[in-house]
Amino acid sequence: MSKTRTCEWQRLCLKAVNEMNPERRMAIVIELSRILRKDVYNFGPLRVDIGRAKVTRNGKPVYLTNLEFKLFRHFIERAGILLSRDELLRAVWGYDSEALTRTVDVHVGYLRQKLEQDAKRPELIVTVPGMGYKFLGFQTRARRA
Repeated sequence: MSKTRTCEWQRLCLKAVNEMNPERRMAIVIELSRILRKDVYNFGPLRVDIGRAKVTRNGKPVYLTNLEFKLFRHFIERAGILLSRDELLRAVWGYDSEALTRTVDVHVGYLRQKLEQDAKRPELIVTVPGMGYKFLGFQTRARRA
């Protein structure tokens, strides 16, 4: 762990010990777990470097917009968890209330075109009908420092 991360880790640990509100304490614990996560992931032929915001497939760059990368990172950080469209709209786009928009579906489609081996038969980001999406890349994931 880098010196910067170590200092941040120590600061958050002290904050967690002194925090009396359970919800705030849990938020601090979640932040601590993010510090410990490694920044490079491999999902089959895909390599994702979170720190540098770079994605490659078989060593060749995959160009994602900032919003696409933010959405992909959200999926990676919640691998295996069902994510509703509303949750994605709040977390990635910052929408406050339930919005009737196809924005999530369109951007997931863009990600599939760029990341999946066969976008018509997705294996990384799958649709759970009537519920939302789930990232299944963890099934082929190998983490590196």
